[in-house]
Amino acid sequence: MSIFAAAIDALFADPHMAQDALWCSGGAGGGVAIRVMRRAADDTASFNGGRFVVDTVLFDLRVSEAPELAPGDTLEIAGEVFEIAGEPVRDRERLIWQAEARAA
Repeated sequence: MSIFAAAIDALFADPHMAQDALWCSGGAGGGVAIRVMRRAADDTASFNGGRFVVDTVLFDLRVSEAPELAPGDTLEIAGEVFEIAGEPVRDRERLIWQAEARAA
């Protein structure tokens, strides 16, 4: 295990940084228990010469826990279900997925 992987594991184990979630591939099945970090940052979008502030929900997940994360997968967190929207991307070290989601 690299020092980066150990640091990522420590961050995801911290109860103040990450939370428990249930990942369902394709939005179906029993699901897999994982840890996620939720970020709800505002983003800007441009349309017809105007800029708009858009609410976004981003999740960071360990690739080791959800190796085949894809659009249409769902995350259930404290009874709230989110659907992965768009193609998730991995970090440079290939340890973390960053995925945009929307309430399902």
